[in-house]
Amino acid sequence: MFPGEPSAAAGAFTDPLAALPNVYGTHHIGASTDQAQEAIAAETVRIVRTFTETGKVPNVVNLAQRTPATHRLIVRHRDRPGVLAHVFDCLRSRNLNVQETENIVFEGAQAAIARINLDGAPDQALLDAIRGDNADILELQLVRLTTGA
Repeated sequence: MFPGEPSAAAGAFTDPLAALPNVYGTHHIGASTDQAQEAIAAETVRIVRTFTETGKVPNVVNLAQRTPATHRLIVRHRDRPGVLAHVFDCLRSRNLNVQETENIVFEGAQAAIARINLDGAPDQALLDAIRGDNADILELQLVRLTTGA
């Protein structure tokens, strides 16, 4: 935003920065053109499509460089409904917060691996409950993160 810019589409725009050679500037109303609105809509569609197809959001900002995660729970499991819900319910029952999670399904959609970053360590009894109460969980591994995720 330039100081003193006009509040409507019609109005003089003068700013020392815009007066420099090879510098072009518009006041905020410049983003309200049909061309600008179409470009914004196209970019929104691109971002949503990329997320839908890859699970990643392009141009994301403000991601934590370091989270409070201290441990990573690795869950190898059959790709079946309810498996991760069971894991998350067990973690919630012990007040463990999930800081970040990623679930990767292998070719053929028969097996998957979930990496779940937690803000604390599940005790052995909780790990046993997670593993023992769901036949689709094949293996659990707990890894201590040395510097946060």
